[in-house]
Amino acid sequence: MKSTIVRFLTVFCVGLALWGCSSGSGDAPAIDPTTGRHPANWIETHWGEFRKDRDQCVSCHGSYLDAGQSGGISGVSCFSPNRGAQVCHATGPAGHPAGWGAADQHGRSGAMAAPAVAAGFAYCSRCHGALFDNGPARSCFACHTNAPHPDAPWHGTTASGTNHIFVDQGNAPECAKCHATGANSTLQPTTPAPAGTPAGCFNNTLCHGAEAGHPAGWSDPNSANFHGPRAKAADSPSGGFSYCRRCHGANYQGVGTAVSCFSATVGAFSCHNGGAPAIAPHSPAPWRAARTHTNTDTTNAASCAACHANGANSTRQPTTPAPAGTAAGCFNNTLCHGSDVQPPHPVAGAYLPSAQHGADAINRNNNGTGLNTCQPCHATPASGANPRFNVPRGATLTAGCETCHTARTAHPTPWLIGRGTTQGVTNQLRHSTLAVLATAGTAVTNYCTLCHGANLDGAGGVAPSCVSGSSRLNIAGVNAVCHFNAVAVKDSGTGLFNIQTGCVSCHGNPPVGSTFPNRDLQHTEHLFPNVTCGSCHSGAGYATVLHGNGTANVVLSATFQDKDGGAPAYNAGTGTCSNVSCHGGQTSPPWPSGQINVSTDCASCHAYGTTQFNSFSSGDKRHHTEITLVCSECHDTTKLATTHFTNLQTSAMEGPASSTLLDSLNYDPATRSCLFTCHIGNENHTRSMTW
Repeated sequence: MKSTIVRFLTVFCVGLALWGCSSGSGDAPAIDPTTGRHPANWIETHWGEFRKDRDQCVSCHGSYLDAGQSGGISGVSCFSPNRGAQVCHATGPAGHPAGWGAADQHGRSGAMAAPAVAAGFAYCSRCHGALFDNGPARSCFACHTNAPHPDAPWHGTTASGTNHIFVDQGNAPECAKCHATGANSTLQPTTPAPAGTPAGCFNNTLCHGAEAGHPAGWSDPNSANFHGPRAKAADSPSGGFSYCRRCHGANYQGVGTAVSCFSATVGAFSCHNGGAPAIAPHSPAPWRAARTHTNTDTTNAASCAACHANGANSTRQPTTPAPAGTAAGCFNNTLCHGSDVQPPHPVAGAYLPSAQHGADAINRNNNGTGLNTCQPCHATPASGANPRFNVPRGATLTAGCETCHTARTAHPTPWLIGRGTTQGVTNQLRHSTLAVLATAGTAVTNYCTLCHGANLDGAGGVAPSCVSGSSRLNIAGVNAVCHFNAVAVKDSGTGLFNIQTGCVSCHGNPPVGSTFPNRDLQHTEHLFPNVTCGSCHSGAGYATVLHGNGTANVVLSATFQDKDGGAPAYNAGTGTCSNVSCHGGQTSPPWPSGQINVSTDCASCHAYGTTQFNSFSSGDKRHHTEITLVCSECHDTTKLATTHFTNLQTSAMEGPASSTLLDSLNYDPATRSCLFTCHIGNENHTRSMTW
């Protein structure tokens, strides 16, 4: 009986106390009067009742200020560290822990953490509402104005981790409330997940697909979706290295669910160091071969500066570092390259004139530049043979050098002065210029063979054969082939080309065609021993400054100066030569229309009584002026043909005239007399009549 009374009093007292709890605030009861318990959602809502009237809790829970006196008759202290699985207030009923307002507390360590009794977005929703703005606690939108998290794109890289990649994937169901099938996101799955699929970060139920948030093939170098070009693209919200950093961290070491860019492998694919841990977030140095930095958009310079400021971690340092505070740029001495107008050079238009980049491309100034220097940035491959200079550069050179130059070339076409235009400008240089540079000889080897093959025949090269002719070179106005013979003979010992054979490769020996550059004209008639191309084109042959300039420069060699001493000259207007020994100092017939019959037009070159080398002033005057009015009356043209032009390069010019006399004259060299009957008056020549 006594025990029954005790239990009654106890229940009465507790009920009385609970009544007090339920009525202290004057609002909705905090205690169910039937069960004597708090409502089912008391954990989520009790803090609100506490804030309304803290003292209403004291009667059951004791002090909310002194942990030693807390607990009361309920035995539940406001300083309890937990209530079952529920984490409570180990330091007292002060709401969230001190500092909870900091992003790394309520964000990274709270809402973004793996769902738990006191973590995860679901935990937040218990007090802040299912939509985080409709709960009894303060709306999350009170601070995060557009969403219950930082504003889009929520890709921050701060140390506090204000980046959604740090969100534990277990929160996906909470994310789905706003982002199902990519809602409220710039990224939607291309193939939405089947209905009923549990929300997940990478299963097409929210924003990302199955491959770590990237498109399929992101790690496959053979895929169109390979990540390299995306990383090297212009810096933007969807490309460039800064785009990578949003998920992979400021140092690319990987954070959250994003892997490290220094990883050895990802799935079945090796990463940046052939399967070994990488030392850079890109391909190994020099990164100028098949994988090259030269096609990285320069807007990524700030990202590059993280590792390469002032040439750090590079083989190239700017000779004059940029002033402090200079914004990072590829060609302003802040990273690896300077701003001098040499390769590497500014990307501005100042370098586009051929006088700038063209001269450097052929190392015209012998300043250490040259096509090989252009190759790492402008060609594929970046080194070695058979490059194609079509690597896009910026918004202008979308096809690299081939944007202005013909496909598969990095020079004007045709590369002849005065022929053709490049970008509307008449070509100013010619390919033979290479041979007169300070690097003559080797220049041909180094540059021409780079694309045209080791023997300039196109074998193994990306460019056509130099022995290919107009049909492939498409040279306007040139119908005949160029270099129809070997371009040049390469000396296996020196590796240089024997340019002496260069003339005949285009012009023939002699020229026998009807169109440039193999035009016969009167060349065949001038094909004599010891007469070369240089006899009439002195200083204008292959590898000279006058060669290949669109004009057939005639510069007569001093070797053929006449005896009067006048300078040999060619009149381009009349096409005639003067003061040349081979024409006896007389003005030659016009080239190419004039003709000389060497058997009958002797006087065209031979004049009586002059001081020229080939004058016939010797002997008895009567023989030349009276008796033999026609040269062939005494000189045998058949004999003459064998000796006529045998020594044109000398003052003798030809064989002795006496050797060409007709046999019928019975000429005796010893007595220099003839013995025959002259048909003029039937006068008998006797030995007494010396020549």
